[in-house]
Amino acid sequence: MTPPSAAYVMAFHTCSSNCENPTGHTVRLAQSQDGAVWSDVPGWKPLSGSVPDAIRRGNTFYVIGAGLTRIDMTTGSATADRLAVKKTNGSNALARDVSFAGQMPDGRFVIAYVPPMQDVVGTTSIPVQIAVEDKGSDGANYTLYATAISIESTSLPVIGQPTDPDIFFNGNQWVLYVSVGSNVVSFTGSSVTGPYDAGSATVISNQAGGVPAGVQSDSGVMTFVNSGSSRENLVIQRAVSATGTAAIPAAAFSTVLTGAAYGASTAESPGIARNTTGTSCGTGCTGSTATSTSTTLGKAGRPGSRCTTTNKQGAWKGSVLVCKKVNGKLVWALR
Repeated sequence: MTPPSAAYVMAFHTCSSNCENPTGHTVRLAQSQDGAVWSDVPGWKPLSGSVPDAIRRGNTFYVIGAGLTRIDMTTGSATADRLAVKKTNGSNALARDVSFAGQMPDGRFVIAYVPPMQDVVGTTSIPVQIAVEDKGSDGANYTLYATAISIESTSLPVIGQPTDPDIFFNGNQWVLYVSVGSNVVSFTGSSVTGPYDAGSATVISNQAGGVPAGVQSDSGVMTFVNSGSSRENLVIQRAVSATGTAAIPAAAFSTVLTGAAYGASTAESPGIARNTTGTSCGTGCTGSTATSTSTTLGKAGRPGSRCTTTNKQGAWKGSVLVCKKVNGKLVWALR
């Protein structure tokens, strides 16, 4: 395949019939320079899988949703691997709706997920859990690290069970999206691993779509959702807002992908990644346990504040920033 070259990459799935059954879902990969116009990544071979996501580290793009696929950004070769998430006692976490949340300061990936259905049936408190990449696994193995938040569904302003967590940095703070039916609720926190503040709950999409993804862009935060008249007729829509943490009018969402081009009735479950190298997997990736701090990175100023050394990296509120020139000035910015 030809490695993606545009600014943003989207992993999503399509479905033609019986879409409640994930065995009928197909994982696809698209790219876009602006988040509004998308095209297929040339040569990507669709995979049988569901609820995908993607992230880049160094010279490799990682796609989940059908196990794990690693894409070499130089050669375009794609290799498959299993994806495993375990509890601290070593047992299978049976993670559901897994998504990439970001990276630890030492470069290890962080994922977010919800427990299996059998663990939450009959309860109103739904935990969003965080796991951190195991040393030397190259994105394949993860161990439970923390509970980002336990969401009391009866206290939400919309009715339903929280699913499909998505975490992103909006330039000032970390944002957790969850899907509640055809709604999206956001929570905010100071670190990728949480905790996220239950009191910050905000309905972002009110009956305008669910299964969300958010990403910071030059024009603000792009929020993507599923939307449609029925489970068998869904499209992917996008809206742009300042922070991604305030209500977005339904009219602000516009369709960016449909299933028609793939002979499918749905395009859904967007997972968005910036096509930047991120934080390299350094010494911490060979450590034996997950840690929330790094001894190799100094502190960075808040995004947009002045810095002095080009390409210097620093940690700020759980995110790794880089000193680079923006509009002629050296400032701290997301990589």
